[in-house]
This record gives sequence, structure tokens and C-alpha cells, in this order.
Amino acid sequence: MSIALLAADSEVAWLLSPWKPLLICAVFIAWGWLVSTHLEKDARSAHLNVQKWNSIYVGTAVLALAVMLFAGNFYLSFPIGIILLLAPILIYWKVRNEAVAEEYKYKLGVDSLKSSLESRKLAKANRQATLRFDGKQGEVQVPQKEDPQLEIYLTADELIGQALENRASRVEFQLTANGCQSMYQTDGMPIKQNPIPADIGAKVLSFLKETAGTDPQDVRRKQKGTFDVSGPAGTVHVDLTSSGSSNTHIVRLDFDLSERVIRSWESIGMLPKQREMLDQLKQEDRRHGIVLIGGTKQSGVTTTNYAIMSQHDSYLSNLITLEQEPIATLEGITHQSSEEMEGDYASQLQTTIRRDPDVILAADLVEADAAKIAAKPGKEGPLIFVSMPASSTSELISRWAGFVADPRQSFDALQAVVYQKLVRKLCENCRVAYTPSADLAKQGLPVNTVEQLYRKSGQVEHKNKIVECPVCKGNGYLGQIGVFETLFLDSDTRKHLIAGDLKAAMAEAKRKKMYIRLQEAAWQKVASGETSLEEFGRVNKKKPTKKKAPASK
Repeated sequence: MSIALLAADSEVAWLLSPWKPLLICAVFIAWGWLVSTHLEKDARSAHLNVQKWNSIYVGTAVLALAVMLFAGNFYLSFPIGIILLLAPILIYWKVRNEAVAEEYKYKLGVDSLKSSLESRKLAKANRQATLRFDGKQGEVQVPQKEDPQLEIYLTADELIGQALENRASRVEFQLTANGCQSMYQTDGMPIKQNPIPADIGAKVLSFLKETAGTDPQDVRRKQKGTFDVSGPAGTVHVDLTSSGSSNTHIVRLDFDLSERVIRSWESIGMLPKQREMLDQLKQEDRRHGIVLIGGTKQSGVTTTNYAIMSQHDSYLSNLITLEQEPIATLEGITHQSSEEMEGDYASQLQTTIRRDPDVILAADLVEADAAKIAAKPGKEGPLIFVSMPASSTSELISRWAGFVADPRQSFDALQAVVYQKLVRKLCENCRVAYTPSADLAKQGLPVNTVEQLYRKSGQVEHKNKIVECPVCKGNGYLGQIGVFETLFLDSDTRKHLIAGDLKAAMAEAKRKKMYIRLQEAAWQKVASGETSLEEFGRVNKKKPTKKKAPASK
């Protein structure tokens, strides 16, 4: 039969068209891609019968191909074949939607398409953001790409994310007309971040305050709120405190504050001898009088307060705290907030003593009247731990004596004095050992008692290359620990104190091994490799005293 006769046959004439077979191939390639890459995987995830659905797809595909090839008129057989290919897919869609939860169902329509586009925009914005904020009103949605609020969200994300990545304990923002300067603290050391324009800074602070449930418009009144931040390293609880004046707005964020202040008695940094002598005050016959606890701001005094209180049996004893604002809650201990109680601090302390507790923590005592009330019960009253701000042991004692204004009452029931500072701990992953120089002995350091000391590094060797330490992020230090000066009193040291001779009292206590100086405690941490000589020097560095101006003639 000639080619001309075949071409005349209406049933197969379409085969001579070069584009029709290509069109059929394109349809089946698209169908095969959809079934193999999407529908089969989707059926597995939806726990449907994959083998059954694959058989249906193949069967209808064979039927569709036969229709397209042999059903005669191409313009009729081709769309019928496409319908046959789509039919099992549409049936699968219906069966699948009945088998899955509402949020996983496939939907079509204008609303569905709009929702899909919005989801894609949101997903793109989410890829730029690394943190999620959960506030009083729930999770804060990441603004879409065209939303000007996205810049504010990402700026807050960047500043807080950088701080968290570097193990910061807090971030403080200070907004003025010249701009917004933020600074975070890692291991007690302040680190400035890049400043941002004042208008952007104001919006960032408003965003943070609104997330925490405070009034973003009120920039002067002291406000407090909380929210959570979630990121690659986990979830962090944030305590926000804001305050301001006519030209400055300050917002402080503390990360996991209540968790950070709680440490075990053995881990706060006291030497075994110091803990042993303080533990003696748990005995019923010695559970009375005053123990002074002092330090500068952010020196770990609150952690020490809680650690000492936790050593007393809360089930057999009545333990009460009086704090400006309790940061954490200890099991079995009654925490009182002076901000929420009526009257001044002195009257609140008087009320607390009348409740006949066994042990009291009087934190943040800065009033003379309160000191007099604490000292009054003497040896007949409870054991009262009094914490006050001070820059040295001698200042702590002098301040206490000045508040009470009666030497005998000040020291007659004084049991011990605890003063502390914080030092940074060396990163054990990258610290470097070295042999101490003999010249250090000339500075009064007992270097002959140790074979080696450690210094910070911040770098490690990896595959024959020097790289940044992944543990401390190149800092060289990792965490902080307390260094304590402790003075325990007996009748002889009290006599010297009552006579106003602090130097003689310390010498007496030192002779009886009841006085451990800050330098001694710090050196032991250097010798053990916990910290470095540089930190030892920083702790022992004395602030220069201002010279008094000569009197004018």
C-alpha cells in the first residue's frame, strides 16, 4: 500500500503530523513526573495504599494512550485521553483529603491561592529571621517582605541573636536623640554592638515592650514584662525592664534570670573551709545573730543569698526572705517582696521578725532604721543574713556599724562577714598551660607551690590549623565563679571591733585562721586552673582614690 493511501486513511493520518506525537509525549512526561515525584511520596506520608494507587495510575495511562492513538479523530481523542489521566488523580485528591487533618488538605480557589501566596511570602521572611518571639499576646508573626515592620523585626532579631550566640546574660538598650546604643554582657564583661539610628531604635524598643506586654508609649515610668525567644540554641525566657527620663530611654533584657541565680552551695565558688565554717551556723545553738553579705553590683550576691538559704532545712525550720523583688523561688522558703508590702523596709523587717522565723534573709538593706531593727534581737533572735552593697569587707563592716550607730549592738551578735567578687572561668577546651616566672614570687605570689598555671587562649588546633575555639567562641573564658573573703568572729575579734579597731580584729581572726582574704581565695582558683593571673589582677585591682583638693587660703 502506498504512502498516499495511508495518508488518506483518516484514522492514522495524524501520525504524519510532526507536532501531535510530541504533544502526546509532553503530556505523558508531565504526568509521569507528577505521579513519581509527588503523588507517590504523598501517598506514603498519608499512609495510603501506594501499590494500589500506582496500579490505577498505570492502568488508566495505558487506556489513555490507546484512546489517543487509535480512537480516530485526534482533536477528540486527545482531550479524552487527558481526562482519563487526570481522573485517578482527582479521585486520589478526594480520598486523600478525607484521610488527613484539615490543615493538611489540598484546596483550590481564589482564597486558597491567595493564602498560598501569603504563606510563601511569610516563609521567605521567616528564612531571614532566626528568632521567634512569644509574648503576652502569643507568637509574633514575622512580617511579610513588603511590610515596613519587617525591618524592625529583623533588627531586633539580629541584636538579640548576636547576644545569645555569645552567651550573653543581658542586653541593655539606651535610646537618645543621637541614636540607639545596645550593649550585651558575657561573663560580666560589657560588649558594645553597632549603634542604630534613633528612629529605628525607638521602633525596636516599642516592639520589644509591646511583646513583653508593657506600654510602648510610656517611656518614663518603670515597667516590667516578660516574653520568650526561641532560636537555633533553644528557648530563652526574657525579663524586660524599661525606664527613662526626658532625653533617655533605657530597656534592659535579662535572659533566663531566675535560672542563672540558682546554684548549688558547692558550686558558687567558696573554698571548702569557708563553707564548713558557715555550715556551723545551721546548728540550733548557733542559729542566731547577724551574718553580713556584701559585694558590688552584679557580683553574684543574690546567688550567694539563695545558696546560703537553701542550706537550711526548710521542712524543720521557718525560713523567710525579704527582698526588693524576688528573682527566683526556693522550695519551702517564704519569699516576700518589699515592693508589694505596706510600709517602708524597716517596718516590713520588723513584721517579719515578729513572725518568729528561724532564719531571715534581709536582702538589699540600705536603711539605718532597718539595720537597727535587724541588730536588736541579738543572740536571742533568729539568724539574719543581711546583704548590703559594698566595695570591700572593711566598707561592709563600717557601713553596718554606721547604720546601727551603737558599736556594742552592731558587733555583739555579729557572727560572720562575707564579701565577694566574680571572676571569669578559663575555658577548659582551649586554656594553655605554662610555667610561672620566678619574678612572680617578688610580687608575693606563692608560685613555688605550683608546677604550672593556665592562661586564656580562645584558639585550638584543628586539622593542623589554628581556629577559634568552638566552645568559648574565641573568648578564652567560659562562665563565672565567686571569690569570697570571709571573716568569722569570736569574743576577741568582737572586742576589737567594738573598740573601733578593724585592723586589729582582722589580724586576730587571721591568727586564729578565721579570716580568709580575697587574694588568698583568688590565688587558689588561679593555682587550680579555674581562672588566670589576669583575672586575679583584675579582682585585686583597687580603684584609685581621688585626691582631695587643697584648701583655699
